[in-house]
Amino acid sequence: MKKKHPSAVHYFLHDMKFKNKFMITHLILVLVPTLVVFVFLYGRLSHIITDNTIESEQALVSQTADTLEATISQLRLSMDSITSNPFLSEATYTPDVYGYLYDKQNSLRALEFFSNINSLIDHEFITAIKIYIPADRDIDFSSPSFSGVISSVDEVSGSYWHGIFDGQPDSISLLCPSFYLTTEEIDRYGSLAYIQKFTNLANPNGECSYITIYFSESHLEDMLHRNLTSTGSVYYLINSRNSVIASSDKSLAGTYFKRYESIPEAVGSTENFATTTILDEELYMGYREIDQTDWRLVSVIPVNSVFSEGQQVLLNTAVLYLLFVALACVTALLLSGSLAKRLSLVVEKINQNREKNLVPFQDNSDRDEIGQLVFNYNAMVGRINQLIEEQTETAEKLKVSEVRALQAQINPHFLYNMLDMINWLAQSGKQREVSLAVQTLSKFYKLTLSKKNITTPIREELWHVELYVKLQNMRYEDTISFLIDVPDEILDFEIPKLILQPIVENSIQHGIFEKDSKRGTIVIMAWMDGTDIVFVVSDDGVGILPEKLPFILDGTYEDGKGSNIGIYNTHLRLQLLYGREYGLCYESTPGRGTEVQVRLPAVEYVRK
Repeated sequence: MKKKHPSAVHYFLHDMKFKNKFMITHLILVLVPTLVVFVFLYGRLSHIITDNTIESEQALVSQTADTLEATISQLRLSMDSITSNPFLSEATYTPDVYGYLYDKQNSLRALEFFSNINSLIDHEFITAIKIYIPADRDIDFSSPSFSGVISSVDEVSGSYWHGIFDGQPDSISLLCPSFYLTTEEIDRYGSLAYIQKFTNLANPNGECSYITIYFSESHLEDMLHRNLTSTGSVYYLINSRNSVIASSDKSLAGTYFKRYESIPEAVGSTENFATTTILDEELYMGYREIDQTDWRLVSVIPVNSVFSEGQQVLLNTAVLYLLFVALACVTALLLSGSLAKRLSLVVEKINQNREKNLVPFQDNSDRDEIGQLVFNYNAMVGRINQLIEEQTETAEKLKVSEVRALQAQINPHFLYNMLDMINWLAQSGKQREVSLAVQTLSKFYKLTLSKKNITTPIREELWHVELYVKLQNMRYEDTISFLIDVPDEILDFEIPKLILQPIVENSIQHGIFEKDSKRGTIVIMAWMDGTDIVFVVSDDGVGILPEKLPFILDGTYEDGKGSNIGIYNTHLRLQLLYGREYGLCYESTPGRGTEVQVRLPAVEYVRK
């Protein structure tokens, strides 16, 4: 017969906790009407936010354009203050410059002229002012009389802007982007320039002179960047030669570049923002003409960015509303929680104790039914905790006993092999080798048979292995090369006794000695891996067939020359001591060798 499940209504009315009932009730009363209104108004709100964003951007474009026009006006006023000074034409085109400057009155006028030029340089926007005059006159341009302002036109004859003036004789002035200037101009004076040509009225067909006001590109870039409002948007200034003067982001300006003559066609009126597509991306684009220049200020906003910002505003509104809802729910829960607070505490405590140690209530001064329940609960918890402690102590003793038993299974096996070797040496009449072998074996077992600890420092475990390899090399005439690469900082951490020796023994007996040459190399490396220590014992023996690898660590492996009880016991000891995530891991390539990884927790050794 099928078990009948209670309906949702029955669960809500009879089985659900009081707190959850109040929470669901308040959420239904508050959220359902809100969601209905939000869904109904979502489309309209998104459209309103988009319109507001575009209107705000139009206002910012106008504001930025006005600021740029004011900046250009500053350049023109500075240029006018220079060109309107009669000293300029008199000094630059007089046949005898030095005679002209030798006159005391003219010398004072020169001092006033150069002082006026220096006062125009603020080093923030206007960075330098130069006057380039023809070089066909006997003038020392380095003379202090020129204050470093007047130079030969030969210095800039190779510039792009000089070529424009030469090619367009009717051109009077030019606003230059950085690539119009020479490298020396950019390095010494500034990255942008406003240049005006002037001629000698007495010789209008002669070579021209140029007044150059250098100004900072970064000043314009900062001005453009300050007014950005949308992520991914960009401002850039472009001239009639399709040169980008400055931009808020050079990369985006290159991505969203539109030719000067095609901008009005794509956008229409300078008062509008129109949608256009560049590189398959839909954009809002607007522009403004900059008075007294051939510049256009272009603003580009990705449609996705505007949509995302609208979404973000709606999301922020929803989050704010949800915070108020959460506050209302918390208030309701606090007011209604008193109905079942003490009973809920008992239930919560019992639920918590299912997953961790039982914890009694610290304060119980009540004497009613719930107080009696708490009193009996505390008595029960005390008794259960006592039983748990006794069980834990018994299990720990049992685990240590199991480890010692497994360790004892390894020692006789190793001792048998060593005694067999010493017997062989004695039969061969090698008395000195027998003495050395006995001494070495004595040292080995002096460390191994200590019953104070089941663990030992890593440095002593490595010494054990060295002694073992030394004994084997005595027997097999130094056929085994042995290398240890272990950092000093882990030598004082603990390792269970006889962990590495059975692995090395297995590498020798079933790896190296299975080769025709009976020779090979064993390397032990170790490193810290987070809170663990990892050893790798590698050999260049015959390797292990892939179909036999899965049986190495389960105690069932046999190769016709005996079992691998030592390896199995070693793996089992590590897992008994530290858990199933630790132990041995084998990798092998037949004909090339075997690697054994040993993982154990990094615990500093404490001698007991």
